[in-house]
Amino acid sequence: MGDPGCLSLFGRDTAAHQLIAEHITAETCVKVSAQGRVVDEWKWKESRPDNHWFDCLVGCAVAANLAGASLPGIIQVRKRKRERVDFGEWQRRAREGR
Repeated sequence: MGDPGCLSLFGRDTAAHQLIAEHITAETCVKVSAQGRVVDEWKWKESRPDNHWFDCLVGCAVAANLAGASLPGIIQVRKRKRERVDFGEWQRRAREGR
């Protein structure tokens, strides 16, 4: 609690948040490595509980990120914008070894 990027729910009434808690805990994170990189892969638990609200929460987080939203205290790394090159220029660069 209190870490940058944490998700917290208001109040102390556990019954009020039971359904969202069940959906959020319906999947577990597994670290997977392949081709020199490590990613978190989310797996559905064996009992196959509902996870629709979890999927919606993740989708909203992705959409917010794509729209440029960020959390305070989180440093965002901007990708370098790639310049567009026409085919002729691409061929010239290839011949020059660039």
